[in-house]
Amino acid sequence: MKTLTAGQGRRLGSLERVIRKLTASKTLSQIQERALCDNYREVIRLYHDAVSMNRDIINTAEGKRMFNLAKRGMLHLGGEGDVNTKSLKDYNHKKYGPYLGVSDEGSAASAIIGAALHSPKAVSLKKCDPMALGVALDAERLGGVGEVAVGPHEYVNIRMECAGKILNSTNIGTRVNLRFYKRYPVVTVTEGNIEKALQKARKEISDTFKPFLHPPGGKPRPLIVYIEIENKHRRSAGNCISILKSLKSFSMNPEVSDKAVHRLGYQVRIGWYKKGRDSAINAIDIAHEAGIKDVAISGVVRKQADENLSQPGLLDYLAPGMLGPVLRHANQNKININPVNIVDTDTVANHVWSALHTARQMGFELGKYGLFPLTLEECDDVIGKIQSWYRDWTAAPVFFVDQGLVSATRVDTHGDLIRGLTTWLKMVAKHRVRVVLIDTIEKAKSQPLLRMAGDKKGLLTPKNIQEIDKLAQQLNIKVLWAGGISLPQVYELGRIGVFGVYVTSAAASLVPVAGSYKKDIGMAASKEPTYEGVYRVKLLMEAGYLNTNLADRKLSEELGNKSMEFIKAIQEKNTQLAGEKEKALSALTLKCWRLQNRI
Repeated sequence: MKTLTAGQGRRLGSLERVIRKLTASKTLSQIQERALCDNYREVIRLYHDAVSMNRDIINTAEGKRMFNLAKRGMLHLGGEGDVNTKSLKDYNHKKYGPYLGVSDEGSAASAIIGAALHSPKAVSLKKCDPMALGVALDAERLGGVGEVAVGPHEYVNIRMECAGKILNSTNIGTRVNLRFYKRYPVVTVTEGNIEKALQKARKEISDTFKPFLHPPGGKPRPLIVYIEIENKHRRSAGNCISILKSLKSFSMNPEVSDKAVHRLGYQVRIGWYKKGRDSAINAIDIAHEAGIKDVAISGVVRKQADENLSQPGLLDYLAPGMLGPVLRHANQNKININPVNIVDTDTVANHVWSALHTARQMGFELGKYGLFPLTLEECDDVIGKIQSWYRDWTAAPVFFVDQGLVSATRVDTHGDLIRGLTTWLKMVAKHRVRVVLIDTIEKAKSQPLLRMAGDKKGLLTPKNIQEIDKLAQQLNIKVLWAGGISLPQVYELGRIGVFGVYVTSAAASLVPVAGSYKKDIGMAASKEPTYEGVYRVKLLMEAGYLNTNLADRKLSEELGNKSMEFIKAIQEKNTQLAGEKEKALSALTLKCWRLQNRI
């Protein structure tokens, strides 16, 4: 077995001695701190150079020493120390076929790597560069709720195992850490004597606008002051309109506010379901008649929103079927309608950046980030900021098809899902995003992404996938797909020629719950990717891709037939026959790669 070159061995020994001496000291000077960091960077670079020349170097005594020292270095530096500008957006799926990501926290790294390096495409490559192989270990912990984030030791172990062999990606989270601005001020018009109530409200309006009318610097700061009308005894709509008109007239006084940047809004608390919908529509009508342009909604959070911590925009209070008419009515009347909590998109973007930054520093080629439960407009703001920070790396935003899209004017779910996805793709294209992920978020509900002929469940058909992929290509976007994708679906996505696919269950087997997963109350078993599972997924994806890209149609037909025979044997759980069909398909797929002469 090959070991380090003489020069690499001497360099490793020298670095070990220097690092040992520096780390033995309890306190280091600034010069020594810099020297320690520089030496750790050198170890990591030495490791990458060595494994790029010989992938099996880790199995030697010197390789293990270097591996362990490089791991210590990555933990000390918080990453590799060198920024990698080559990332997944550079992968050429037209030439090499769809990219494949397999989710795991690192325990199955050897199985994933082994399957990838023994795939027909890998065998046919003269030099199996990770960017040509197009396989990644997707760093995620497979919890009962679905994929969740990994920690520092998992990051480092995964990167060190995969270096020089396959790519790495990670999903930093499906939902964002919602941060809200301080709520707009609310002035309440109390019940009882109307003149006393209005007098009190006018004073509060004046006092609230005052700091924003004369702030430091002299230029007025924008502000909306919302009016809430106590209505325990059912004031009439006409009475509410009169109150709002009166207070609006008062607020227009130049001594009270600056009408260019200051205005009044109307805040209401709504009830459940149809009653809530009707209350919101009524509030819009009242605001419109009173000349008020802003309506804020509060209410009791509905059960589904509570289970998910929160939902986008007004979905916290109204189901999609109830919210749609409210948004349309507001749009028709030119009313801005919002929940009482306004998302601080700057802070949200900063939180997303911190997790993506870790992925990049660890040397990963892709960081995916979910933006649930943001609305379209909030996503627009956050994605714009993230993309401006990662123009030379791949940070991929995620669209969750089982959630759809909420905007200021409509709700695109279920039958309107494609319209929402189209709108979202055009929005991200505006920010020059080059890679996105289309996925499902509710893994536990078993609603998969793809619905093929004969399937009862699934959100998108193969035709939908083709249409979306065509639009994405026109927008210069590469789409990754995930969400309960099965082996037959992997083959179909290969035939379509998508940019890439992420799988979990299709490449994994159930194993006993162990390690940190034992604390997960929702897990009866763990999912562990296997060599056989990953190899079969990769094989079928390659076969599907070649089936539609071979110039030789007779060979293409044979490849399609053997793929169907293999899939059928797996579905029938005929282990012996599946093994025979796999062997035959592998040989034919290798032949096709070589005949294509594409690599």
